[in-house]
Amino acid sequence: MRRLLTGAALALAAVSPVVAAPAGVAAADSDDIVAIVVEGTGFGHGRGMSQWGAYGWAVDEGKSWQWILDHYYGGTLAGTVGSDERIRVRLLDWDGSTTVGVISHGPGVNWGAFAGLSMYAQETSPGTFDVYSSNTISCPGGGTMVVPDGPLSFGQGSYRVGVEQFQAFLHAFHDSSIGVDGYFGPQTQAILTNWQQAESLPADGVWNLDDATRTREIIAAAGGGSVWTKVGAGVVGPITFTTPSGDNSASVPGDVLGLCAGDGSITHYRGEIEVWDTSSGNRVVNDVLVEDYLRGVVPKEISASWADAGGGSGANAVRAQAVAARSYGLQQNRYSYAETCDSTACQVYHGAATRGGALGGPSAVEDGRTDAAIAETAGVVRRWPSGGIVSTEFSASNGPRTAGGAFPAVDDVPGDGTDRNPNHRWTRILDAHSLAAQYGLGKITGVEMVEAASSQYQQFDGIWFNDVLLTGTNGTFRQQAWNFRSSHSLKSPGFTIRAITEDTTPASVALIGNSVGASIAGSSSSELNRLIDGTFDSATIDVVSGRCTFSVGCPGTSGVQAAGSLPFGLDLVVVELGSNDWPGTFAADIDAMMVALNARGAQQVAWVNLADIRQASGGGSFYGPSNQALADAVARWPNLTVLDWDTASDTPERARWFDDGVHLTTTGQAEFALWLREQMIDPEPSRWLAPPKQIRLPVTGVGLTTPGGDPVSVPTDAGAVALNITGVDPVGDGFATVWPCASPRPTTSNLNFAAGDVVANSVVAPIDPDGTVCFYSSAGTDFLVDVAGWFPAGGPTPTFVAMTPHRVVDTRGGIGAPAGPVSPASPLTVPLGGVAVPQPGGIVTIPSDAAAVAVNLTAVDTTATRWRTRRP
Repeated sequence: MRRLLTGAALALAAVSPVVAAPAGVAAADSDDIVAIVVEGTGFGHGRGMSQWGAYGWAVDEGKSWQWILDHYYGGTLAGTVGSDERIRVRLLDWDGSTTVGVISHGPGVNWGAFAGLSMYAQETSPGTFDVYSSNTISCPGGGTMVVPDGPLSFGQGSYRVGVEQFQAFLHAFHDSSIGVDGYFGPQTQAILTNWQQAESLPADGVWNLDDATRTREIIAAAGGGSVWTKVGAGVVGPITFTTPSGDNSASVPGDVLGLCAGDGSITHYRGEIEVWDTSSGNRVVNDVLVEDYLRGVVPKEISASWADAGGGSGANAVRAQAVAARSYGLQQNRYSYAETCDSTACQVYHGAATRGGALGGPSAVEDGRTDAAIAETAGVVRRWPSGGIVSTEFSASNGPRTAGGAFPAVDDVPGDGTDRNPNHRWTRILDAHSLAAQYGLGKITGVEMVEAASSQYQQFDGIWFNDVLLTGTNGTFRQQAWNFRSSHSLKSPGFTIRAITEDTTPASVALIGNSVGASIAGSSSSELNRLIDGTFDSATIDVVSGRCTFSVGCPGTSGVQAAGSLPFGLDLVVVELGSNDWPGTFAADIDAMMVALNARGAQQVAWVNLADIRQASGGGSFYGPSNQALADAVARWPNLTVLDWDTASDTPERARWFDDGVHLTTTGQAEFALWLREQMIDPEPSRWLAPPKQIRLPVTGVGLTTPGGDPVSVPTDAGAVALNITGVDPVGDGFATVWPCASPRPTTSNLNFAAGDVVANSVVAPIDPDGTVCFYSSAGTDFLVDVAGWFPAGGPTPTFVAMTPHRVVDTRGGIGAPAGPVSPASPLTVPLGGVAVPQPGGIVTIPSDAAAVAVNLTAVDTTATRWRTRRP
């Protein structure tokens, strides 16, 4: 046999699953797809400016706002517009409103020649409105109305003021679908009867004094005091509300016109408020100077605090945003009655200020820092060389590269990659079974990204113009990534996908965790539960926010209490605890937890350590001592493994994974769940091997190196592997055994050692069908494994037949040979040809014509230091 490997080519850091498979059961890999991992870049469409990229270029790289705009909007030029430019904005929250109220805490509200501190328009028929005014500050429905005493009943002739008055009340406080027209018809009677039933009044459909009394109580409770006067009847829209201060650019935010929302809250807008009747329903529009419009846009598109970042260099990002928002708004022409809207579908616009109610205190939307950036770039826009204003698209983040399109694609790092950007890279996990059902695929068998079929998307760059292709047993599903993004609430259409398969592991597992564990496994649709679907024989999840390891002062059950409720004899228990424990007592908490888990027969415990991000109050590491306590506990608890999340999460992406130094962002949850799944299937234990721990080592397909430096691996069809195993510094006398994992552990040994030894032995071990062999030690020891070579499962003569070790001679008890020690005067002869050897699958007989046999020879209680020889 040619020696292929030397040194510690395969050490236990490469060791795979948790414990040996149950006796006689092979761990059967499954290629069933259970989840799809989506790994994306950016937040938005990826075209034009990245807002976070602008921040990174300004704060981290010191770029000017002009440089930022040139970078993102290649092929365009700086230009200007006049200070009198206006824009009309559709206010989407008021779509379909039949009553629109406006208040003023400043100079008042005007409608034509009429004025007041509050006014409202109420639609009486399509396109026709009545207009009301009050000298107190109140929204319609929020003050005292004129209430008739009655009685008023169905069908009593023509228009009556009293009917209109109680209709106005019902419209404001009960059912806005009622017509306020003064006619007591079937609709009015039905709505009145419904209100009477709701108020436990006689439900006779007649307005009388009892109804009037209850109405006054309701109005008074709503804040009463306003008296409304009708100042216009049957007015054909649009209705325009103005203020004596005109465009009011100098007014404080809470003094400009306030628009009443259905819940009684107020949003203040500079400029004018208009009520339009359209074929799609009523619309409310704000007509405002562009520079004033931007004051309500920029602090909602980005944070005004950016202006303070980097010693003030962040102001360049705010200035760039002001120019992009100005150009984009002016280039829009979306509706016949307005150029743009106020949501992310256009660009976000929240007016000048808000109030919780008509008489509540104002909260400014506008900010002095964004106002300054707008003023410093007053009138600046981006223009095409032909002169037209550019539709300067922007989104929160573009990832490493922009999507291209109207502007050349450009690399966007380091700008977009700034540590503060939570969207530069992101990860999501989708459930494959749900996708298969949604798209009628039966069972998903393949996932991939392919180049977009539609020419509409082929103008875009890199991953920004892909289609998603899902293959199933019932057909295929193909969709442009943009539409797939919308269907599954992904951050952008710039992503790739990959499949997660079951990777069936015959083991019973449990997870005991706190809020971090709950964020990935707290429900059936959580990330970890999607990822381990069908992987283990059983999985017990017990995760509670705020949980401590041992303390009873934390919410819910402690970790120790949860351990006491686990099924007995689990193969693996993963513990995700410690963030709520005091580092000074954590070592004792760990011991209490291990006692509880061992009492439940847990064969292996894998404890996730803590991402060492938080700082102690006096400076230094807060969780460092806790992690050290975990590392130290491994020596006390032979079946304890530490899963090193601290190291695994210490990547350039860490800032995007954690939102407070402990808890995880959505991307962090996905990344933690993916990492933890791999640890549960293929944990990375210490080199310490002690009972009852068993280590399953993958040997086939693992990348190795020959002494000459050539790459090589044990083939997947190998029948046996030749190993050199070394026990290092065992804690006591004992032995180690190597065997194929699917078989019961044999009682024979492959390595015998004494306390403190460093002792090695060569072993030829059959390989399990899943490409692994298992290791067991009767006493705790560090363990090293080297691969020396392998034997094919079949092939040309001579053929090696691998067997599970079986003891054929023991001179201590007279097994297979006379009892008594072997001495120079009495050498031992052991016939092996034709010997029947019990194996897990039956009896195997060593052929009488076998050329050689692999044996393990153990010397016990030698009388002197000598040597032993094996020969034919």
